[in-house]
Amino acid sequence: MSPRLLLFALPLIAACRAPTNPPVVPSTPAPRAGEVWVDGARPQSGDGSRERPFRTLAEGLAVRPAPTVHIARGMYAGPFQVAAGTRLVGEGDSTVLYAEGREQVLWLEAGASLERLSLQGGGWGVEVTGTLRLEGVAFSGQRKGAVRLIGGQLVARGVRFEASLSETVGVSLEEAARADVRESTFLGPWRRGVHVQGGAEAVLEGVSFQGAVMALDQEGGRVQMKRVKVEGGRGPGLLVRDGALELEEAQVTGHEYGLASNGAKLQVRGFTSVKAERAGLGLTRSTGQLVGLRVRESGSFGALQLVDSDFEVQDFRMDDVDAYGIAATKGRLRARNGSIGKVRSKEGFTGDGLHLRGVVADIEGVEVREASGAGVLAAQAAEVTLRNVTLIGCQQAGLSVESLGRVKATGLEVRGTKGVALAVLRDGDIWADELTASGLAEGLLWAECEGSTRIHLERLKSDDRRGLTASCVEQAPRAPAEAGAPAK
Repeated sequence: MSPRLLLFALPLIAACRAPTNPPVVPSTPAPRAGEVWVDGARPQSGDGSRERPFRTLAEGLAVRPAPTVHIARGMYAGPFQVAAGTRLVGEGDSTVLYAEGREQVLWLEAGASLERLSLQGGGWGVEVTGTLRLEGVAFSGQRKGAVRLIGGQLVARGVRFEASLSETVGVSLEEAARADVRESTFLGPWRRGVHVQGGAEAVLEGVSFQGAVMALDQEGGRVQMKRVKVEGGRGPGLLVRDGALELEEAQVTGHEYGLASNGAKLQVRGFTSVKAERAGLGLTRSTGQLVGLRVRESGSFGALQLVDSDFEVQDFRMDDVDAYGIAATKGRLRARNGSIGKVRSKEGFTGDGLHLRGVVADIEGVEVREASGAGVLAAQAAEVTLRNVTLIGCQQAGLSVESLGRVKATGLEVRGTKGVALAVLRDGDIWADELTASGLAEGLLWAECEGSTRIHLERLKSDDRRGLTASCVEQAPRAPAEAGAPAK
């Protein structure tokens, strides 16, 4: 190329390059009313009034001080720079602000407000440090995510977050960001519907997630969720790591876990998990209270799985679950007023209503029905107290104790087992007062009297006396009413 042609080409190439930031438009004084109008369908630009609107959004955004900008329906190509305090008001989904490639649609300063419009495409729909209000806004087609808030505060009402790509984030809260999101919907394959990091905080109320891999990924911080529905994803519905979660009236359908945690503090009231692939709840090194749990049709890790955790579980119901109703390993468990029904065993060696290993457990007012294994299993030095517990129709045994497990039971009732009421393997220890047993296919008790195995029974109420002659059984004298009961 000749030097003369090269000199001609260089300005042309520079002119074709896309700017890395929104274009700077000279500021225009705001009308007295603080409101301007924009209509991209106009043949020419006016003065920004309702009767003679601007033709481009850039003109409306250049007005100072920052006005309320009313945007007519149409497509407006960004990115756009939005000054602090600006309010953008569209006409619903038909008002579309968009960006191509990885540019974000809006560059926002603090105090902006977006209402009744749609943001499409771009890397992030909105990225802001400061305050932001969204009302009736729709996000779609972003390559990274819808909203990224670094510090500051987000208030969102009636917002639709729609993902068309995986590995994206609906709302990302970083540092000390705070978000209040209500009556909003997350649609599509978000990797994380809401991502909370560090010291961030979020309130999510009346929010639904459909198709997100994870609805919530919480790494630290504090989150409050109320009236939340999650369905159609493949990861944990709600995942909490080293953070605090308050959950009320929530349901997760499908997903790997309904709720999973590690090192978290949980206060849960009214949580339902249906058809979890692994467990309804899988909680590790976590603490808190679980009230009003409902788990149905959970997968191979059971309804509630606790590892090295400390929880109080109240008013719960678990039905048609695989492997375990409640499985607790190490830590502490207090369970009150609950039922566990139809515990199946696809693998053939599980199926316990309460599966307790190395844990200190206090169980009261709990009923287990139709467990394919034992109603209660205590093993590996578990220390278990049972009060007013009922075990009905268990396949292998009502209560099974082994490997230094110790059980103290008061008011235990066992009915209709296909095995025995009590099964005690080597080094198991049972002390039972007011044991009532009936309908036992293989007898009252089977004991492996080796090592430190010991069974102590007081005020036994059972016509079936099979197994009582084992050498490791200690039985208090029967009351006069029981003395004439026939032996079998």
